Amino acid sequence: MDNMASKKRLSVGILGGTFDPPHWGHLRLAEHFSRVLQLDHIIWMPAGQPWQKGNDITSAKHRLAMSEYAIETLHDLFVDHHIYTKIDISTLEMAREGPSYAIDTAKELRALYGEQTSITWIMGADSWENIKTWHQWPELPNYVHIAVASRPKTANLVDQSPIGSVFSDKQTQDPQLLQLSPQGHVLFDQSLQINLASNELRDGFYNQASWDELADAIPPLVLEYIEAKGLYRNK
Repeated sequence: MDNMASKKRLSVGILGGTFDPPHWGHLRLAEHFSRVLQLDHIIWMPAGQPWQKGNDITSAKHRLAMSEYAIETLHDLFVDHHIYTKIDISTLEMAREGPSYAIDTAKELRALYGEQTSITWIMGADSWENIKTWHQWPELPNYVHIAVASRPKTANLVDQSPIGSVFSDKQTQDPQLLQLSPQGHVLFDQSLQINLASNELRDGFYNQASWDELADAIPPLVLEYIEAKGLYRNK
């Protein structure tokens, strides 16, 4: 292998979502795949107008502020665990007019980072289960890799129609393949179990769950912001 081929390419991870609210599952996803994929850079990408969520979401202003507090916690977590991945928050989707489509973001990021950078869209099993409803979802591997923290019960979802017919030949369990190429692979990683969901946490606030219950799921700075602003108290 010559020097150009053996040189590590820039590796970028994208963690997109509504983040309504951000929770420890999001931070664990970022930490886990930063290690597994040896990411140089991870971008936290709050959605602007998630077209599938309708109007029943918290304002972009609050979701961005909560994301900034989550990133602060994630940075401290990386320092404590000796992870040297750079962390940034991007308002790319929030600044875009109209609905937030992952495919548009993937195209913009590919144009921004160039043809050779490895770009991986990071997601949990819940997002993967929903991906076939995404706008132009079959086109995503043309621009990015996809890395899924999948539970055992979701490991065979790639074989199910219509996902299987598009993604079956792209599936891998080798994270190195994502480091060695710019896009095109779908990685399933079953070593991370995440059983948190933002909609369930919102219900917890509505139903006046205890502070201890919420503190186990939401980073302290985020939880303090939610309490200070009185978010999620009324449906």
